[in-house]
Amino acid sequence: MVSRRSFLASAGAAAAAAPLWNRSLTPPAAAAPATCELVLANRGLPGTVYAYVTGREPHTGRWSVLRADGSRYLPASPAARVPLPADCAIPVGGAGSARRLTLPRMFGARVYFVRDATLDFYLDPGPALVEPSFVNQADPNYAKTWAFCEFTFNEVQLFANISYVDLVTALPIGLSLEGDATHTVAPLPLDAARRVADGLAAQRARDGQPWDRLVIRDGGRVLRVVSPQNIMAPHFDDQAAMPFRGYWEPYVDAVWQKYRSTDLRIDLQGGRGVHTGRVRGDVLTFTGGHTFRRPTSRDVFTCNHGPFTNNPADPDVRKGLLARLAAGFNRSTLLTHPDQPNSATAADYYRDPTTNHWSRLVHANAPIGYAFPYDDVRPDGQPDVSGAAHDNNPRRFTVTVG
Repeated sequence: MVSRRSFLASAGAAAAAAPLWNRSLTPPAAAAPATCELVLANRGLPGTVYAYVTGREPHTGRWSVLRADGSRYLPASPAARVPLPADCAIPVGGAGSARRLTLPRMFGARVYFVRDATLDFYLDPGPALVEPSFVNQADPNYAKTWAFCEFTFNEVQLFANISYVDLVTALPIGLSLEGDATHTVAPLPLDAARRVADGLAAQRARDGQPWDRLVIRDGGRVLRVVSPQNIMAPHFDDQAAMPFRGYWEPYVDAVWQKYRSTDLRIDLQGGRGVHTGRVRGDVLTFTGGHTFRRPTSRDVFTCNHGPFTNNPADPDVRKGLLARLAAGFNRSTLLTHPDQPNSATAADYYRDPTTNHWSRLVHANAPIGYAFPYDDVRPDGQPDVSGAAHDNNPRRFTVTVG
């Protein structure tokens, strides 16, 4: 199974046919080019925009940061944390401006945009690049207006993604990838962050849960809205103080009760078969012996904790079951649809009062893009709204803001 997260984190992830979690791993006959053109464009934001391009070098895994002249800065390991020694800000300019660079292969990479400021990066021993934090108030970038997209460019393809798994901001980013075909990913509408924030405040009023704590403001202005997983882990080892503590547990109890006497059937799709599960004792057990203990609220929101921990050494069958289980919980379709994921459509998602209202509101206000880590799970025949673009022969990769 290839997930968005594992692909972005891997230098050797292979090409495949969508969706990401159900792809063949057969690479194309020809390797992807060693470089492609990178265009960084301000499509209408007032003020001055700067960009940063960070990632890891193929094969070595060393951190690499592009400079404004297109050269690569490969930092050495410091003895202790220091500000990034090189100036790697790329001036994009005002509305209508663009910068063109040559993009080398890199993985686990990001393109950052920041308006009317520059960003502060740091180096830890290793070296380890300390990137801007959107949840740490002590970070010097916390109050700045910035956003990022993710990509990996390796010997197989360039894969890029507009992700709202972590946050939405007031800077809408869009993608265009030209190669064997042209792939475009639309940006957020300009006022989407405020609308998501308003929706979360309204949800707080309805159910009393701390949805409004996801909204970060600069005075009265919505600076960014972060996802529940970013206020739950890894920051809250004290379970008693954790936001949303106990939120999912009644829904989980109902799911566990239902599947004590009813089969839960999960189709791994792509001809990989259907696995049937029942709750025995307090463990959900599927054919083949794959088991999942009862998840907590933290497990569901993060999709990478407890029984949903993404262990790279796990067999592909378990990874496929995990992805579809996590998606079924976040979309609240497990009580209503015992056949996952093919018996439900997007119209059935988020209908239960206990659901991932962050994801619901992001999808209500964004044309495309992930809202939780396994949001690329989709029923057969349904459109891909994951916000990803990929091409085996990339020639021009355009990242826009505004």
